[in-house]
Amino acid sequence: MDAWTLRVDRLDEAAVTPWLGLLDHEEQRRAARFVLARHRVLFVAAHALLRTALGRRGGQPAAAWRFVADRHGKPAAYLGALPAALSFNLSHTEGMAGLAVVARGGVDLGFDLEPLARKVELGVAERFFTRDEVSWLNSLSPPYRPRGFLQLWTLKEAFIKATGKGLTQNLSSFWFEVCPPRVHFTSRLPEREADWWFEQRVVDDDFVAALGLRRAAGEDIETRWTTVVAEEITAAASARC
Repeated sequence: MDAWTLRVDRLDEAAVTPWLGLLDHEEQRRAARFVLARHRVLFVAAHALLRTALGRRGGQPAAAWRFVADRHGKPAAYLGALPAALSFNLSHTEGMAGLAVVARGGVDLGFDLEPLARKVELGVAERFFTRDEVSWLNSLSPPYRPRGFLQLWTLKEAFIKATGKGLTQNLSSFWFEVCPPRVHFTSRLPEREADWWFEQRVVDDDFVAALGLRRAAGEDIETRWTTVVAEEITAAASARC
């Protein structure tokens, strides 16, 4: 398992303009539709990071990849007409983009990022989290509850992104222990806890990241985390020319 992250809050449009050549026409069109410059920068940076990381992992040029979405909108990577022998999940939030990649196709994999500085409405937990999660959150001293909320939120997002169901999945049909991260399911969700592996960490001091993976029974997972800097993306874009 590989995870890549890139700080985006230090970038402007001039920095990411050379990266547009890594994106296909559809991605370029989507980027141009954003009204705010910071949203264009985040989109271009995230997709350039995705292509650069897949290029490293799959041994193909960054611009060679194309993406096909399933019925839930979750994309899979293709090379030409064939699906690539890897699975990925991309996440971007204010200030950072990142993705996880595993060297097997068709794997249920989810990755999520949130800034620790995000303003948190704790009442959301009462509406969408389970009783056990709310109890854990309330057991924390008040200054630590926003961070605890983000730990739970990113884990739950990683799971629903892995299944591909997104927010159509009932968030109260499963719940997490946070330390170490472990998922549990209610009777409404026919999943086996042993089939799932999760990892969570703080990235670059300012962001919390969560990974979720449906794994083979007893499989050991080791994650290699890589911090990518803007110069590496620019070099990949230059190499394409």
